[in-house]
Amino acid sequence: MRAVILAAGDGGRLEPHTSALPKPLIPRLRPPLDRVHPRCLAETGVSEVVVVTGYREAQLRDGVEAIGRGRLRLTFVTNARFHSGASLSLRAARESCGEEPFLLLMADHLLSAAIVEPLIAAPRPPGVSLVAADAEPWPHDYVDEATRLRFGADGMTVAAIGKHVSPWDALDTGAFLLAPEAWSAVEDSPEDCELSVIFGELAKRDMLHAVDVSGASWYDVDTVEDLEAASRLIAAGASR
Repeated sequence: MRAVILAAGDGGRLEPHTSALPKPLIPRLRPPLDRVHPRCLAETGVSEVVVVTGYREAQLRDGVEAIGRGRLRLTFVTNARFHSGASLSLRAARESCGEEPFLLLMADHLLSAAIVEPLIAAPRPPGVSLVAADAEPWPHDYVDEATRLRFGADGMTVAAIGKHVSPWDALDTGAFLLAPEAWSAVEDSPEDCELSVIFGELAKRDMLHAVDVSGASWYDVDTVEDLEAASRLIAAGASR
């Protein structure tokens, strides 16, 4: 199994922390990045990782190589248009992914093996992609920033995905297992768009199913407030 980690963004909402560092290397995030990403991938049998870089590319590459050395085979690809939509980072990884299923992870989501393992182990109909979904209660201010999922009548097929989906059934944890057929949704979406547009296209085709990871450890760090909250939770050894 190959994993793709999107790490190109400039983390503008985390300034001043990102003025001299790429987002994944912020000191208060590095311990969990070291603990979570390389270790959880190695623990779940993933040995090859494609990292999409952009902002402060050389610095990020050096930092990721130091973290992943001895654990993972690393390939780096560049998204020179990292100020635009995240779809461009996913498109940048296309050539490195071949025609096999792959994990798609966000560098700024703190993830545990309990998120990745169910994605790999879940039954998956041909052509269907998976998203790790958390249906546990979250604070309202966190939900306001989160990507939400609404399920179909079967409680598994994703009917809608986005930050403004209402009503909603679960939150997107930022971890996906994409079937190679997902590339057709990428091609049929605008070149420069948010990932939720692409996943929304998959949902329209009934090609995105949810895997329940409720209670597993994860946190999406977008803002300075998120960084502070994640730091407190990490120090307390809690998932949220």
